[in-house]
Amino acid sequence: MLLQAVVHDLVTLDLHLTHETSELRWGPATAFFALTSMWWVKGPLLVGLGGVSDGIQRRLIPLVMLASAAAFAVASGLNFALKELVDRHRPPVSDPNMSYVGDLPSSPSFPSGHAMTAFAAATAIAVLCPRMRWPALAIALLVAISRPYLGVHFWADVIVGSLLGAAIGFAIARLARRAA
Repeated sequence: MLLQAVVHDLVTLDLHLTHETSELRWGPATAFFALTSMWWVKGPLLVGLGGVSDGIQRRLIPLVMLASAAAFAVASGLNFALKELVDRHRPPVSDPNMSYVGDLPSSPSFPSGHAMTAFAAATAIAVLCPRMRWPALAIALLVAISRPYLGVHFWADVIVGSLLGAAIGFAIARLARRAA
C-alpha cells in the first residue's frame, strides 16, 4: 500500500513538473529546442562527432564512431522493447490540458527514446575520447531537455532514458576499448 502511494505521488509530481516546464515556453527557446529534438541530432550528429573524435585521435579504424553507432542501435532496440512493455501515455494524452509543440509521437512515452539514444552515443564518445566528452554530453543533455520542454515526454521518461542510455554507452565503450 505504501509503495502504491509513493508511486502515485511520484507520477503526480512528474505530471506537475512537466506541466510547469511547458509553461516556460518562449519563442526563441522553443525554436532552439525543436531543432535539438530533431532525429538527426540524437543520431547522425553524435555518431559524426564520434567520427571527428577518431580523426583527432588519428585512428585508422573509426573505433569511437563505431562504438557510438553501436550504442545508439542497442539503445534504440531496448527502448522499443521497454516502451511496449511499460506503455505509458504521452503527457498530452494523460492530461488534455497540457500543450505540446510539433507532432505528438504515437509511440508510448516511457522511456524517452531521444534521451536514451543520445546519451548512449554521447557516453560512448565521452569514454573513448575524453577530449570530446563535454560537447557530446552537452548535445545529449539538450536533446533530453527538449522533450519535456516541448511537452512530448514526462521528466521521468527523460531521466530514466538518459540513465539507461548512459549505461549502454558506457558498456559498449568498454567492450570497444577491450576489442581495440
